[in-house]
Amino acid sequence: MGPVPPGIFGFLEGEAGINPVVYDWVNGAPRRKPIAEARKLLSEAGYPEGREAASGTPLVLYLDTVGTGPGDKPRLDWYRRQFEKLNIQLEIRESDWNRFQDKILHGRTQLFFLGWNADYPDPENFMFLLYGPNARAKNAGENAANYTNPEYDALFQKMKNLPSGPERMELIERMVKLLREDAPWVWGFHPRDYSLLHQWVFNVKPSHMGKNGVKFYRVDAALRQQKQLEWNRPVLWPIGALLVLLVASGIPAYRSYRRRELSAAR
Repeated sequence: MGPVPPGIFGFLEGEAGINPVVYDWVNGAPRRKPIAEARKLLSEAGYPEGREAASGTPLVLYLDTVGTGPGDKPRLDWYRRQFEKLNIQLEIRESDWNRFQDKILHGRTQLFFLGWNADYPDPENFMFLLYGPNARAKNAGENAANYTNPEYDALFQKMKNLPSGPERMELIERMVKLLREDAPWVWGFHPRDYSLLHQWVFNVKPSHMGKNGVKFYRVDAALRQQKQLEWNRPVLWPIGALLVLLVASGIPAYRSYRRRELSAAR
């Protein structure tokens, strides 16, 4: 719905947090706008039915991506089918990772996928990814979309060092509104981590931001030993049952053997 993920100041839940350019709020949940809305916007942009109004030339978009395996083809074919609903031709340009990075560095791309691992839990660390002076092609910054909007840049300068409060929240909302309307990004998803821990392990908080958390882990060795003794007590009855089963299964064989011996003796 926007550049600020859950858990970070500036993220809004529910209806207040949806992207109204792409979604409507229906029955307590976001619902993507119908395809007719996209066709209308495409026509207003000068491409009715996916063709340039003046020349009738089909609209072609280019997606640069790194092919990583056989699973990519169904996904890329699915993208093509979605654009075909608007009569837009999507061309896939696959390349290796180094070539892909070179394209990003020099701004020789149109559509591409990237993700971001924040360095610290603050909205500034997400909003600066679209700050004009950080453009990748011009200044080798982290703004890989090379987005530039003077209004956004001015708001960012005011917001970045403010303490988290109502004033900062208002600036963030204005910035997010601009991004939703300009759409330099099409937001995908934010990952959510889960972990299962024994009760004797402490100070473990999964996070995509910090990868050096092992040094903070704490283990209650006494509790660990206690639980291991409780959970790992030897269970002996299966051994006894197995012995009884072996003896019981051996009795018919023994009786058969004795009958053969007695017959041979007679």
